[in-house]
Amino acid sequence: MAHLLVVDPLLLTAEFGIDAGWLGDEHDVMIPPGFALVDMRPHLELADGILTAHRPVTEDMMALAPRLRVIAKPGAGVDNIDVDAAAARGIVVTNVKGARGRAVAEHALFMMLYLARHAWMRDDPGWQSTTSVQLGGKTLGIVGLGEIGRHVARFGHGLGMTIVAHTRTPDPERAAGVPVEFIERTALLARADFVVLCTPLTQETHHMIDRSALASMKAGAYLINVSRGPVVCTDDLSQALLGGRLAGAGLDVTDPEPLPHDHELRRVANVLISPHNAGRTLESQADALGRMRANVVLVLSGHPPIDPV
Repeated sequence: MAHLLVVDPLLLTAEFGIDAGWLGDEHDVMIPPGFALVDMRPHLELADGILTAHRPVTEDMMALAPRLRVIAKPGAGVDNIDVDAAAARGIVVTNVKGARGRAVAEHALFMMLYLARHAWMRDDPGWQSTTSVQLGGKTLGIVGLGEIGRHVARFGHGLGMTIVAHTRTPDPERAAGVPVEFIERTALLARADFVVLCTPLTQETHHMIDRSALASMKAGAYLINVSRGPVVCTDDLSQALLGGRLAGAGLDVTDPEPLPHDHELRRVANVLISPHNAGRTLESQADALGRMRANVVLVLSGHPPIDPV
């Protein structure tokens, strides 16, 4: 029997539903009394696998887990896992790339419509005399054309938007059937009425949207971030919004995350902040958890996982 340690309390909520019997009678799922390292230490010593969502899995944790064979999460981004440290120890890391792509893209579309239609004015009588913006005919700029980005491109095309994209691999087949113009990021920022960030967090994308990038954006444009918080420099974004350069922003992710309750961005009416839940729908949860379970079982039985990182 293998032992799997839950290191993220989010996985224990009703939404995720992971409990001691999650992998049946064959394997034991361990739930520590707390999630500080001191609480997890005795369990790490026994762990053949670690299950997480957003909580970090560090090199120090791996050093305390001599039996560790697999680290699994029900999401695509693995910036919370020290992948290099895992690789050095021969530990398999798995994600569920693509399982949440459509859900996140739909959330990005929701944010675009919320901002364009001034929905933040719902309790303001002035909404009655406010002219909104329609998406059809506008230019949609997508940074990162992976699973999320290609769905955003399809949605935008369906609404009659012109699609421009910046990506490391400008392959038209990424969004087959959608006319996409691949351009440099600076040109995209200058042209797009709506900029949607769908890129992974890497050294190259960290603070990619900073003061300079924001200054190069089209005046009155909207910024949507459904990638990772540190892709955007929060202080610079605050200044751009408070200065009126941008018409609004939709942030499913922030830096820091969550934003403090007294952060100035929370007081800006035309900023919609959601709690990093864009990818969490009933459908995507079922798909992601099923894939996560399959990955873990395969690795523990000596087989390659479906989704190796």
